[in-house]
Amino acid sequence: MEKSKNKFTIKIALSYLLLILLASIASFYIFLEIRNYISNDTFDNNETKLLKTSALLTDIYEAESLSKRAIQHREKKNILAYSKKIDSIFTDIESLKNLSQSKNQAALLDSLCYLLEKKVTNNNALRKLKTENKTGESINNALDELNKMEASLGIITAENLAPNFNELPPKAQESIRKMANYLNENIPSDETEINRSKKTDSILQVSKQLIKGIKADNTINENSQTYQESKINQTDLELSQQLRNIITSLEKEVLVSSINDNINREAALKRSIQLAVIAAILSFLVVGIFTFIINRDFWKANVYRQKLEKEKRFSESLLKSREQLIKTVSHDLRTPLNTIMGYSEIIEKSKLSPNQNEYLTHIKSAAGYVNNLVNDLLDFTRLETGKINIKKVPLNLSQLIKESSHDLSVQYKDKDIFVILDIDDELDRDILGDPIRLRQIINNLLGNAFKFTEEGSITIKAHRLKNRFSDNLIQIQISDTGIGINKEKQQLIFKEFTQAEIDTEKKYGGYGLGLTISKKLVDLLGGRMTLESTLGVGSTFTITLPFDFTTAPTQPKIPSHEKTLHHKSTILIIDDDASFIQMVGEFLKSKNIEPILCTDFSTLQKEGLEYGVVLTDIEMPSITGFEVLTQLKSGKYGHYSDQPIIAMTGRRDLNEHLFLSHGFTTVLQKPFSNTQLFHTLQPFLSLEINSYKMTSAKPLPTEEEGTTYSLRILRSFLGDDDKSINEVLQTFIKDTSKSMETLKEAATQNNYQKSKNTAHRMLPMFRQLEVDPSCIDLLCKLESTASGSMDLLQTYDSLMNHITPLLEELRKRVATHPDHSD
Repeated sequence: MEKSKNKFTIKIALSYLLLILLASIASFYIFLEIRNYISNDTFDNNETKLLKTSALLTDIYEAESLSKRAIQHREKKNILAYSKKIDSIFTDIESLKNLSQSKNQAALLDSLCYLLEKKVTNNNALRKLKTENKTGESINNALDELNKMEASLGIITAENLAPNFNELPPKAQESIRKMANYLNENIPSDETEINRSKKTDSILQVSKQLIKGIKADNTINENSQTYQESKINQTDLELSQQLRNIITSLEKEVLVSSINDNINREAALKRSIQLAVIAAILSFLVVGIFTFIINRDFWKANVYRQKLEKEKRFSESLLKSREQLIKTVSHDLRTPLNTIMGYSEIIEKSKLSPNQNEYLTHIKSAAGYVNNLVNDLLDFTRLETGKINIKKVPLNLSQLIKESSHDLSVQYKDKDIFVILDIDDELDRDILGDPIRLRQIINNLLGNAFKFTEEGSITIKAHRLKNRFSDNLIQIQISDTGIGINKEKQQLIFKEFTQAEIDTEKKYGGYGLGLTISKKLVDLLGGRMTLESTLGVGSTFTITLPFDFTTAPTQPKIPSHEKTLHHKSTILIIDDDASFIQMVGEFLKSKNIEPILCTDFSTLQKEGLEYGVVLTDIEMPSITGFEVLTQLKSGKYGHYSDQPIIAMTGRRDLNEHLFLSHGFTTVLQKPFSNTQLFHTLQPFLSLEINSYKMTSAKPLPTEEEGTTYSLRILRSFLGDDDKSINEVLQTFIKDTSKSMETLKEAATQNNYQKSKNTAHRMLPMFRQLEVDPSCIDLLCKLESTASGSMDLLQTYDSLMNHITPLLEELRKRVATHPDHSD
């Protein structure tokens, strides 16, 4: 079962491990696909390139404006701003080249750089042309020539008055010009009209030449500027075209990249979905497979559990049935056993022949064996069900061991065995314990030692054991020189109904319960039992028990002598077994005690009886002993005035405390001997202890047999007392007639329980009279029948056919007896 449970756990753990492994692998591959999905996303990169391209286009336009401003105004700050902008454009182009992975885009950017450099060169050339300004230089040269001509003609000019005229402030230049004009107006004129005309012609001629030169220079300058401007415009067109190409290329690249990204995304997504689907399918397969396996195991385990529960219930039912069977059998056995043992004691006091004495010894031995077996079975059942309570009363362990060894030595006096006692003097004082259970343990172990030892010795050691854990321990060792036990089989002997060897039971007898009960009792007492044995040498049983010393006195031992009364006493006996109470009554009469016999409590009169003690059975069909106790103490019976009530029972699972707590004075366990009966009655009646001497008796008459019955067993109990035999027979006839009426009523009502109870009550006496076996078989079937399993009316008719001739024959036998009276 444990192995199956471990397999079940391993399968569950393996299923979880596989699921975790599958989930890990799927997660890993899905993570790779997601990473590829993210890494394939070039949208941000393309967007960055587009933004940078747009910014580059803006910067180029801005640089164009700055170049025009620098050309027009020729200021240094404009030229510096233009240079910085051009440098930043080149830097942006380089960053774009780093972002671009396409060779085409790289080539376009390189051509853009070339065009920008070309434009910068053209701008510089144009600016240079503008800066040189050759047209103004030609005009200035012409003016200088005119000034020289004026000077040669005696005209005073501002430049002649101030050589650094052009560097002077405008107001100074204006003042100098006014001065030059004033001087020219006041210079005396000595020229003739002819000279003046010649001068004018010369001036005109020179002016024409100067203007022509200026015009020619201006034309050349304009042509150069036009050329440079056309080159710049061409470069701007190429730049714009190149920028459009770059933007188109980028847009195309973005579009293609976007398409590729989408394709890659879809592929990665599909792969991820496929992986997830595959993982899910595999997971479902794993879950399904292991669910099937685990459910199959669980179903098997459930089936096994149901079978085990069914077997457990069946076992518990068997145990209960066994317990009930043992209780019932023990109860049913104790009554005839008590009868056998009681009549055996009566017969033993008669004059018997040697053969009869031998027969009687065998009867007593067999009765004792059955009694011990019943006791052991009950003890074993009570131990298994935990219904044995341990008492703690003062006892003398040394005296108990000595008594047990003496009793068993007497029992096995025919064997050549001597007993060695080694008891510590410290144990010759009172301790607290359960004397009944201790005696039972020691008797069982000593009985085994005597039984398996043919000759030699048995040693009993008892001493106080002290160790570091406790000094309140007693160790009892019982050693023998018997047959010994193999080491491999030493633990086997502690199992119920088991002996070491197969032929042990045949050779030495026994039923294999003594050691089992002893071991369980030792465990119940909180002790420990061990065994050391060598085959052919002997065995040693060691018992270690906890104990406590006490100063309370032990209960005085009642001497085991027989008792008789010197004056008449009366005892009320209530039991449904008429033959049993008649036997007890006959025995009490022989001891000068008057019995009042009652087999049906409902017929007990409520007034006019005198008795000193009440003996009542516990289990009766119509009423229990507890109900008898309640009825007597209820005040309904005037003859009861708080006399002692003693319970008689064959049930050993009910302890004495239960009866005492309900109001019983004490308990008498069936079967009991006459001595036990007298010991129980002594505290409540005026009994004196006397030794009982055997009296002579007439030899037993020849057995008398009828055609349907035999008085052999009955005569073995009552001897030659025909009067007592007739009384028993009359009681039997009366009870049987009444029982048959009850059976008829039960059969008519189809009441199986009532039939069983009646058959159970009839069987003991039918067996004592050795009635026809077919009649006994019918009663046995009625006693054990289950509801609806047989036809009660048909069985009653068959039984009536057997019992009618039996009763007729018994009536004739009783009627012909001399002491008979109607």
